[in-house]
Amino acid sequence: MFDKSYFDAVRKAQSTGEPVARYKKGIVGGVGLTMIDSFTGQPKDVILIGNINDPKTSIDDISITLWSELEHDYFRKANRVLLEQGYLVLLEAEMEVIEPSVNEVSDEVLKEALGKKYFAVKALLDKFTSPLPVMRMLQIAEDMNKSVGTVNKIKEKLSKLQQVDEPDNEPEES
Repeated sequence: MFDKSYFDAVRKAQSTGEPVARYKKGIVGGVGLTMIDSFTGQPKDVILIGNINDPKTSIDDISITLWSELEHDYFRKANRVLLEQGYLVLLEAEMEVIEPSVNEVSDEVLKEALGKKYFAVKALLDKFTSPLPVMRMLQIAEDMNKSVGTVNKIKEKLSKLQQVDEPDNEPEES
């Protein structure tokens, strides 16, 4: 699929330890994704497993590393929905600036908002369109022992977003 220059660029990036990007899963459950295998140059499916909240979990179990722009472009296209919904989040800053989805938010941003007054939490909650970052925010809020009111507001937003994501249970018309 790729020529020698691609493999040379990948090996050089790997030897210097400078990846183009790293992504980790943003949810507790497993995440299946598609990426280019750096050794064969062929697309491959990968499942990231492990509890993102457990400090004993190896970062290699819950993340992937991309070593070339070509791999990164393919990854973003093949996993667009996972990125938009917050199933995958950027682990390290990218070299180029790409407008992130409102649901692509790091744990650090969530913790920072939760460390401020409720209005910062509400402003961030109002932006989310997927339940996944809200679930992460809820977990962090509970870990930080935030007030019952704050936790309940996060649960309320989560409930609203989960209702939107649920398919209709009405019978189909024939």
